[in-house]
Amino acid sequence: MEPLAMAVLVHFAENPNKVVSLEELIQHVWKGRIVGDHAIYRVINQIRKILGEDQNNAYITTIRKKGYQLVQPVQWQAAPDPGSPAPTQTSIDQAPLSPTRTNSTKFLSLLVALPLLVAAFWVGSYYLTKSASYRAMQAFNLIKPFSVLIGQEKDAAYSPDGHSIAYAHRAKGEPFFKLYVQSVDGESPRQLTRGSGDDTSPSWSPDGSSLVFVRHHEGQCQIMQMKTHDTNTTASPVVDCHASGLPNEVVWGQDEHIYYTDSLSAVDPYKIYKYSTKTSKREQLTNPESGKSKGDIHIALSNDNRRLAFSRDLNWGNTEVNVLDLHTSRITTLFNLNGWRKALAWSHDGEFLYYIDTNDDVYAYSLKHKFHKQVLGNTDTLHAISAHPLEDKLAIMTGETGVDIWGRTTDASDTDEPVIQSSEIDLYPELANQSDDVAFMSLRSGQPQIWIRSKQREYQLSKFTDGRLIPRLRWSPDDSAILATTDTEVYTFDVAKKTYQTIWQGSKPSRIETASWALDGKSIYFSSDLDGDWQIYQKQLGTDEPPVKITERGGYAPELTANGDMLFYKYHQNGIWKMNLADKSVEKLVNDTNIYAYDALYARGNGFYYLSIGKDTNTLTYVDLTTRDRQTLFPILNPLLDYTISADQKRVLFPKFLNEETEIKILEKRH
Repeated sequence: MEPLAMAVLVHFAENPNKVVSLEELIQHVWKGRIVGDHAIYRVINQIRKILGEDQNNAYITTIRKKGYQLVQPVQWQAAPDPGSPAPTQTSIDQAPLSPTRTNSTKFLSLLVALPLLVAAFWVGSYYLTKSASYRAMQAFNLIKPFSVLIGQEKDAAYSPDGHSIAYAHRAKGEPFFKLYVQSVDGESPRQLTRGSGDDTSPSWSPDGSSLVFVRHHEGQCQIMQMKTHDTNTTASPVVDCHASGLPNEVVWGQDEHIYYTDSLSAVDPYKIYKYSTKTSKREQLTNPESGKSKGDIHIALSNDNRRLAFSRDLNWGNTEVNVLDLHTSRITTLFNLNGWRKALAWSHDGEFLYYIDTNDDVYAYSLKHKFHKQVLGNTDTLHAISAHPLEDKLAIMTGETGVDIWGRTTDASDTDEPVIQSSEIDLYPELANQSDDVAFMSLRSGQPQIWIRSKQREYQLSKFTDGRLIPRLRWSPDDSAILATTDTEVYTFDVAKKTYQTIWQGSKPSRIETASWALDGKSIYFSSDLDGDWQIYQKQLGTDEPPVKITERGGYAPELTANGDMLFYKYHQNGIWKMNLADKSVEKLVNDTNIYAYDALYARGNGFYYLSIGKDTNTLTYVDLTTRDRQTLFPILNPLLDYTISADQKRVLFPKFLNEETEIKILEKRH
């Protein structure tokens, strides 16, 4: 346990059953230093994980708007007596003597042992070197502020001489990110780009005179280039890219080559391309399997321009870190990470890869000795890292993003109002069918849990201890239970009894996702790739009968209409289909869907709601199933593409990301 977390735990132990406020923790543990609330939340969550809370035993509970309380008994133990005798050791004189051997026997033994001694020496030398390298890797222990602008910063990039940093900044209240350059010596930042569109992912030319970057504007994507020293220069296009949902990235290599990520369509995984600014030749370097992931989403070029590290999404949520040798085209997989982690940076000597783990700690990975070592124990949210090209320094992008649940009516009103607010992240709201209750996912207890918001109170329904994700919730028709899934399980929670029940247990490598109720509440529908392709299955409740496959040519995210037809997507294909469950006839209803908005389909009344995708926005749209008339309501702007609509179609809830201040800081090692 880190010293800071231990100090917090000791303070709780010294005050058992007392509600300890954030102010008290700041005063006694942080000694009055200025610290954000989120830093304290992360330390509390770290303690909870280490203590291993289970479903029946909480250690530290959150007392809303008051603080935290240690609810387990505390027993203090005396330190061991320093005068106690040491464990008995056998002396050399007491060791048994071996019988005397002849010279020939000794010589034969030496011949047999010599290769073993050489191997042992080699192995020992390797591990001694590895151990020495591990010890030599020191942690960053000096943090210096860098950015001075008010708003959000991201995509920091050191110049080749390390004297300046280029980065993207969005001023508070402004719609677009623009590029700035700022000296590390403390000079004021200088704005490079202006006008409409987001300018991101700056990368320096080898001589430090120019930048390439990505520009997104009105649904179009271009790699741009501009000089950095002439304030009157304008950016010129280099090559077109595609705005397919995720941020494109670009890095500038040697020999007039640039490397960038691109996806040709919303269903195409991101790949890495090499482009020659001299010959205009474009070459595809990676080929992730289609339909299995978002592809290759982040790139980092080594300072010797020989290796390109990249992170590849696995199964739509985890990360595989790879290195591409640019001379041999060989790809080597280094390690996997839980969650979608995109930030990578090379050390200046190319011996280590820096990355951010799921706890927002910075780690270094040795490519030679294949060990991981934490180099920054962090308590703030980290977004990205960039390494100094000549020294052992890092630029980190850090800051907080709040997520609450807001709502608005479906009439002409364009006013959003807060519905559920807390100091932690609240996501994936789901309105009940028979009342105004809301089920949602929250991190208030330190792990993702199902919470209920009723007219009287907000309370935690689940007590999971496995860190499972909860991306989709569905109320039963009578609101007595809530349906959800893990990768291999469909389960329900009885709302009144708070009891958990497994409906169907699958097995890896097949997956289960996006479950919905039948109209009578006696069966459920869910998506699975059990037979190799994503199909929709039906499972009768209260029986041991296995699920029955409903679709034959692909199906995903089922939703039942009032007359018993089934609406559904197809896995990472644009469109919404309708199946008559009686005769299994299928027709396609719409084409303009976002393939990532699989939780955005709701059958209501005589039609359905979904997100129609435009150039820059995803718009809540209603389709009447009788007349096929369409009505567009308003954009859904949250990046999760998530919302819920009431049964009477009068109210919409959605998570709202409240972007607070983010900044760039410099990490150094003080010896």
